[in-house]
Amino acid sequence: MTARNADRHPSEMHSIDSTIRRLARLARTVPALEASYLVGGAVRDALLGRPVRELDIASSAATDGAHALADALGSSVVSLGGQHELYRVPLEGGWIDVTPIQGGLDADLDRRDFTIDALALPLRAVPRTLEGLPRDAVIDRHRGLDDLDAGLVRQVSRSSISEDPVRALRGVRLATTLEFSIEPATEFSIAEAASLLDDVALERVGHELEQLLGSRSAATGFRILERTGLLDRALPELVAGRSISQRPHHTWDVLEHQLVALEWMGVLLRDTPPEAEPAAAIWHHTWDEEWRETVWGPVRAHLEERAPVLRLATLLHDIGKPETRTLEADGRTRFFGHGPRGAVLAAARLRALRYPERVIGRISLLLEQHLRPGQVASPGQRPTPRALHRFHQRLGDAALDVCFLFLADSLATADPEELLPRWPAYVAHVQRIVGWHPPEAARTIAGLVDGHAVIEATGIEPGPEVGRILEEIREAAAAGEITDRNAALDLARQLAG
Repeated sequence: MTARNADRHPSEMHSIDSTIRRLARLARTVPALEASYLVGGAVRDALLGRPVRELDIASSAATDGAHALADALGSSVVSLGGQHELYRVPLEGGWIDVTPIQGGLDADLDRRDFTIDALALPLRAVPRTLEGLPRDAVIDRHRGLDDLDAGLVRQVSRSSISEDPVRALRGVRLATTLEFSIEPATEFSIAEAASLLDDVALERVGHELEQLLGSRSAATGFRILERTGLLDRALPELVAGRSISQRPHHTWDVLEHQLVALEWMGVLLRDTPPEAEPAAAIWHHTWDEEWRETVWGPVRAHLEERAPVLRLATLLHDIGKPETRTLEADGRTRFFGHGPRGAVLAAARLRALRYPERVIGRISLLLEQHLRPGQVASPGQRPTPRALHRFHQRLGDAALDVCFLFLADSLATADPEELLPRWPAYVAHVQRIVGWHPPEAARTIAGLVDGHAVIEATGIEPGPEVGRILEEIREAAAAGEITDRNAALDLARQLAG
């Protein structure tokens, strides 16, 4: 790693916008940047009118060019190495990646993956704002501009994907996030590359899945992964649910149920209603009623922040079912313990994919507890304060997440038309759970009665029994059964026997 200008304060770094305004001038005044081009995703997204957070520059003098940019922009250079030489220059709110041009610009563009990313613009021709990027100055050897206009993901050559099988996943991600179609021959190449993923570092696979789950249309992408065979290689625990029947309580097999649940989660997380029915009716019944602000803040803001993890949990929520399936004498299928088993399987897979431990912990919790909202009380019935206290104690700020997972799971059980008349009761049930606050007295007691107070009042020795009594006191306070410190200590003495 090289860190030139590492002592510069982050506030002195340029933003993406201010950097773009300077690129053409830097290319004209800095010799190392003279034969350099803006390439790939930055050109594509600028032409589509999408926000640009990262700039990809191909340069005939990549090392010197990266350092010249860092010097001019008050940043540093990080050498990422890997399969190809790559220098990253961090910026405020984004970064610049600089790679060497190998064999000339034409050869460089010919080696790229998809036509919409095989576009280049001389750095000297970059306008002060990418909103005015001149199409006639774009170098386009593979009809990438036509494919942008047609909304099509097309491979540059027949070998583009097989040369690096991760490009198969990337093609699906591009099609999903851009809401493009995949050209038939390209989809065939993507399917052909599925078996080659076995030889790819799982960390790279995990990165593509993580990026895909950041898309609001993630469910569409996972449908493509499933039909091309990529899902079998990327998440084998998920496809183990294929053909595992769940009748009579579920219409679909385990795999299809999870994919349908992900589609419904996409509906629930939308900030505008879908056009098609019954999704539109489900959305309106969910969001037209006012939601109380939770202890974690507004519901929508919380869900927006957690959306990628929530999508992943929804996709994987029943992966424990194939291993826990039993067939009853009456023909019914049961899956006792599938939540905890799924949490173990998901943690192992996500660890192999190099997901962060904080994400793995959250996914494990959601899978283990995904049935809990239905166990607090049935929709239409009011949960008791004690049950709500236990729910929130166990889930903390994951309470809202698991409740929305419960909603998507319920929608994916059968034809939603059958559930629609009861849906307002499901939403009201979740609103009661996430909007619950313990009484003020309970918060007061929690602050006044600790383990030392319990030991002093009861005379018992320090140990697990003290914790058990404290939890009983807090639960009774949450239920409104005790309202002050004296009553709490009286209860402690009773419980100590």
